[in-house]
Amino acid sequence: MSKILIIDDEPSIRELYRFIFSDAGHEVLLAEHGLAALELLKTQTPDFMLVDVSMPELPGDEFIKRLAKLGLTDPRLDRIPFCVMTGENFMESALNSAFANRPGFVCYFPKMTVPEAILAKAEEAIASRGG
Repeated sequence: MSKILIIDDEPSIRELYRFIFSDAGHEVLLAEHGLAALELLKTQTPDFMLVDVSMPELPGDEFIKRLAKLGLTDPRLDRIPFCVMTGENFMESALNSAFANRPGFVCYFPKMTVPEAILAKAEEAIASRGG
């Protein structure tokens, strides 16, 4: 069983992915924004993260920047695979460069992607790390 961290400010999105991943046999951790996720990472080490871009308090790109810095001193947090979810056009925006060159980046999904496709990509990323 892998541990999945879902970071999204929309409760309905968190619950949807909690259901999808837990139904597939994964342990699911939830955070409503990047600051909550950083707090959770003090005691938990996910095998995969699904990160929303636009969130209050600490948006996805800032969360990933801080996580990369933490990974330099805490090997548990180095290169955790993650996918980005956004309602924006990722490839044609500054978001692409904010995430695409970060350690652990796997892919991005538009928010309206079929959840099972995200589950499949997450499981592929976990398997490729030997998880």
